[in-house]
Amino acid sequence: MPEAKDPNAKYAEFTHSFRDPWEGEDVELTYHFAKPSKAQVKRLQDTTGRNPTQASRNLLLDTVQPEEKADLTAKMDAYPGIATSFSTALIKAVGISADLGN
Repeated sequence: MPEAKDPNAKYAEFTHSFRDPWEGEDVELTYHFAKPSKAQVKRLQDTTGRNPTQASRNLLLDTVQPEEKADLTAKMDAYPGIATSFSTALIKAVGISADLGN
C-alpha cells in the first residue's frame, strides 16, 4: 500500500476507546493519520459498495504514520470494527458526513 507521498505530511491524532467484554478490559487506541488526498477519498468511495471493510482498511493504511502501520494492522486484525471507526472519523474530518441536513 502506498504511504503518504509527501515526506512533510502533517499527521493528526485520532483516538478511539471502547470496552472489550471478552478480555474484560478497556482498550484505547491512538494513531496519527495524514489528510486523505482527493484520489484516496475517491478510491474509498468507489470501493466501499463492494467491500466497505477493505476500503476502510486501505484508506487507513495509506494515511497512517509509517511507524504506526504495523501496530494498526495488528489491531485491525484483533478488532475488525476499528477500521470502520477510524475511517469514519478520518473522512468526517475532511468534510464527508451522512448527517448533512439532519
